[in-house]
Amino acid sequence: DRHTEFAPAAIASMSNPLPINDSNLNAGKRLYESGVKPVACIECHGKRGDGTGTMSHMFEPAPRNFTCNQTLDTIPDGQLFWVVQNGSIGTSMPAFDKLTDEQIWQLTMYIRQFSSSDS
Repeated sequence: DRHTEFAPAAIASMSNPLPINDSNLNAGKRLYESGVKPVACIECHGKRGDGTGTMSHMFEPAPRNFTCNQTLDTIPDGQLFWVVQNGSIGTSMPAFDKLTDEQIWQLTMYIRQFSSSDS
């Protein structure tokens, strides 16, 4: 169980403005795997985005499982953007407020690829 604070409505309703292409997905992958501080996303969320990274056992609630369609499909792009930028109170998710908006959107795009309503 987790309670993630909702982004302001104007942000939560935003769609990712970047085109889905190899350049943006590769940039998101680099950020996810090693390009962010204080710790790379992969360390908590895992290589497959399933919430089983090397540090995942340290946290309660556990890191978000991005492979779960039922969860990720209900989270708007703007909400993901806001959580990456601001962190999530009551969880171990830190704020990545040093990233540019473009980097956060690239990361959001990459996170989405772990889950698809078609899979």
